[in-house]
Amino acid sequence: MQFGESFHLPVTHRAAGMVVLNRAGDILLVRERGVSGQMGKAGLWHLPSGTVEPGENPQDAAVREAWEEAGIRVRLLKFLGALLGRFPDGVLVLRHAWLAEPTEGSVFRPVLRQEVAEVRYVSETEFLGLYAAGEIRMYHTKLFYEEALRERKKQKAEA
Repeated sequence: MQFGESFHLPVTHRAAGMVVLNRAGDILLVRERGVSGQMGKAGLWHLPSGTVEPGENPQDAAVREAWEEAGIRVRLLKFLGALLGRFPDGVLVLRHAWLAEPTEGSVFRPVLRQEVAEVRYVSETEFLGLYAAGEIRMYHTKLFYEEALRERKKQKAEA
């Protein structure tokens, strides 16, 4: 056997989310309130994203999370990729992300108000400032945003 058991990495957690860009290229971010047992997230910004539930596919989870966290309906444009990450306890998580746009007339009305303090678009400059200040919750947020900007640039060049 060329690739045996030692080459396998068990991934027990999956997450899905999306990079929602407006026409100016600003990214939609969600700021956490922090809930019991997860107060370390309080005040930090991230993509609308979350756990892929048992039996759910990542694409459906990403759309659900946009609704729950930002209160918007979206149209998925392109799969941006999947990144393997690690929780502080060492458990691996596979994070999936899509480039998306809000549907016409979308207004920010988070369903999970007990978890979400704020939802808004931030410019690339503001994003980089938040990142430098340690206010972006996860490194993968930056990676997915950069990939979304590259994809947007590519789409404009092809148009």
